[in-house]
Amino acid sequence: MLRMILLLMALFFCANSHANTTAKITHILMYEQGNIIYIYPEGGVQNPPSCHGSNGDYLSYKMNRPMAKEYFSMLMLAFAAQKTVSFRTEGACIDQSVSETIRYFTVYK
Repeated sequence: MLRMILLLMALFFCANSHANTTAKITHILMYEQGNIIYIYPEGGVQNPPSCHGSNGDYLSYKMNRPMAKEYFSMLMLAFAAQKTVSFRTEGACIDQSVSETIRYFTVYK
């Protein structure tokens, strides 16, 4: 019984550790030397994890991800059309040690 309670608690905390940010994109930075793309949401990152640094209010992802080019294309289109984007993030700074890592996103009409 105790194991079941601990498992449920772990699942609850894991499910809630992912953050969401919904906003338009103010600008996009492509940093080749770091092999990373930074996305700056309007109003900043919502509910950032503790690892998220104070050096910038952005989300990021590595350019070597399997769908990095598709991410970049869709985010550039959303930026150009000033569409609202809902980012689902890892709740951790995986691709860069001081910025929330993008897991997936939705572009709205």
